[in-house]
Amino acid sequence: MRSANAALLYGSNFSIGVNVFFEIAAAAAAGVGHGYVARIIERHHADKKDAPSGTAVSIQGIVAEVSDVKPEITSVREGDTVGSHVLLLDGDHDTMMLVHDAKSRRGFAEGAVRAAEWLKGKNGVFEFRKIFRELLK
Repeated sequence: MRSANAALLYGSNFSIGVNVFFEIAAAAAAGVGHGYVARIIERHHADKKDAPSGTAVSIQGIVAEVSDVKPEITSVREGDTVGSHVLLLDGDHDTMMLVHDAKSRRGFAEGAVRAAEWLKGKNGVFEFRKIFRELLK
């Protein structure tokens, strides 16, 4: 039997901005250990079928990895919103809000194209969140 070379690159979101957001969310999630309560609010267009979005679930997983707390996700479907995600960390003395608001779908497409070009000639399974920085090289 002949073995085929193959590669798979997966991710909940191929936007470079969202993946930077993921890294910042991981750093901010340290606040949960200091008494902050984490919540996620995500908003998309009225026709989006899944709720919560894969991106919101990824943010939830990132916060849980850092803090062992799985934050609640609130999903809003309205109008023609491309996609907006907020990580809210609420404490007794202050509140932190991390926001990613997509202006168009172009960022997702550009990230996917860069990812496909990066994947060419590779073998194995890769997560976009782990390799996105390599796309800039």
